[in-house]
Amino acid sequence: MPNGSNLRIEASHKAIADVFSDKYAFSIPAYQRPYAWETPHVEDLLADLREAMTSSDEFYFLGSIVLVKQPDKPEADVIDGQQRLTTLAILFSVIRDLTEEEADRLSRDEFVKQRANKDRGLQEAMRLRLREKDQNFFKKHIQDTGSTENLPPKGGLSGAQARLVENAATIRGYLKKMDEGERDELMALLAQKCYLVVVEVPNQIAAHRIFTVLNTRGMDLAATDILKSALLKRAGPAREKTLSQRWENVEGALGRDTFNDLFTHIRMIFQRTKPDSALETGFPEHVAIFDKEPSGFMDSILEPYADAFTLSQDNSALRERFDDQTASLICSLNRLDNKDWLPPLLLCLKQWKDNRRNQEGVKEFVFNLERRAYHLLMVRAHVNTRIKCYAKLINYLDPPNANAKAPEALHLTEEECAELFKALDGNIYLANRVVKPILLKLEQSSADRSAIYNYPTLSVEHVCPQSLPEDSEWSNWYDGPNVHKDWLHTLGNLVLLNRRKNAAAGNLDFTKKKDEYFKLDDTSPFILTNQLRNYETWTPADVNKRRKELLTRLAQAWDIEDNFNAWWEEQGKNSRSGISGSR
Repeated sequence: MPNGSNLRIEASHKAIADVFSDKYAFSIPAYQRPYAWETPHVEDLLADLREAMTSSDEFYFLGSIVLVKQPDKPEADVIDGQQRLTTLAILFSVIRDLTEEEADRLSRDEFVKQRANKDRGLQEAMRLRLREKDQNFFKKHIQDTGSTENLPPKGGLSGAQARLVENAATIRGYLKKMDEGERDELMALLAQKCYLVVVEVPNQIAAHRIFTVLNTRGMDLAATDILKSALLKRAGPAREKTLSQRWENVEGALGRDTFNDLFTHIRMIFQRTKPDSALETGFPEHVAIFDKEPSGFMDSILEPYADAFTLSQDNSALRERFDDQTASLICSLNRLDNKDWLPPLLLCLKQWKDNRRNQEGVKEFVFNLERRAYHLLMVRAHVNTRIKCYAKLINYLDPPNANAKAPEALHLTEEECAELFKALDGNIYLANRVVKPILLKLEQSSADRSAIYNYPTLSVEHVCPQSLPEDSEWSNWYDGPNVHKDWLHTLGNLVLLNRRKNAAAGNLDFTKKKDEYFKLDDTSPFILTNQLRNYETWTPADVNKRRKELLTRLAQAWDIEDNFNAWWEEQGKNSRSGISGSR
């Protein structure tokens, strides 16, 4: 028979004066996300409270909180409601510090903390304790009497601490516009007319269930929050603090969204098929060590893969540990419109860190991975196709069994090379998520591989314009709309600019257009764009010449020049209209 006390769930509405009292000693568990409310959330709360001050309603509902709490003890772990309780604690602290009457100030201080009383054997204790990482800061700059009068500068702060200071400053600025009487009214409203629905459960098991259910009902939680809760629950109280801190160090370094993505990539490394369940349920199923040994998961999985991810995004570190080419290739991968290639790369980098793969092995794999990724990009492979292909690459790095053979996915077949060149030779400008990565790939294959192209504005310009002005050299060169259409959006007719396109320059004659883009002492940073200076005309024959040059350059960069030559011969040298044949 189940223990009835373990099933107890109590819910009741309580006035704020009862919530911020000796009846409750709130703590934020280590597995909870940090305080994250931003200025708009606080401004909305203040506006609602101001409106409630003029309302005839008998009460104002502030939402609900979920606690782990025993009936006869004040200690309460906050499962849901951290953002609301923390903001209310800031609000009480600011009101207290703005209060002019000493007696009122002392009274309002009791909403923030339990006052010491030696006769009753009580020590000073905060009504709300944040996670250990932030609590000392919270006490020093918010909860201690008078502390909000001299808030620290937000510069240099990050995460929860920045939000605490920012929101305290917002509240203080708002309340200073009120006179003392208005602040008294606000305090009376908070203490007497504001209510929370308080849900109390008896233990962490029940709490974890509610935590998970609330997430599926729309709470602002990520799958990694659920996974963190599960990991710390398995770790037990003795290891919870240390593992929580390590977890948060990784999450803080990567950022919340990237951290969540990292778990998706790790799951792929282990599952090697398209995910068929939510991350919070599928991850423990496929990453067995997560359930079996929480510390081992941190040691051998999360932290090493986080390091591998950080390395994959650090161009300087990649050049130092490998070479310019490898760094350039990974930079090229990062330009793609998907991140499906990341799991095999992370596994490869982790194997290098574990001394299971040497430097040359990493270089070779990255070269093949980048080529494969661009093939999949150009043929616009469906996500299922990409996942299957990258799973084969993971199998290559970490064979599923001793007899497994190296997969074909590492190299392009003759047929796949033909698919790639056909796609590159099409109207590539119209594939808007493809054209810039390809042009930058060409640029880096032409330049010093250490070159970096991180410009705030990057645009693609048609050399031959999209419309042909009458009686212009363009209309003479491109005899008829079909010839123009054949060459307009192709690779040979496109260049990169590190600024917005000049619409007025678009239809200029070729010589004037070159002057517009290459004024005196205004050289383009792009080698391929600068090469236009070498052309006196820009006829279909010129575009065709450049077409072959660029396709050849890509073939050389990917070490498939023989395949290209065979494909080019099959296509015919003059395969487009306006030269001597039709496209």
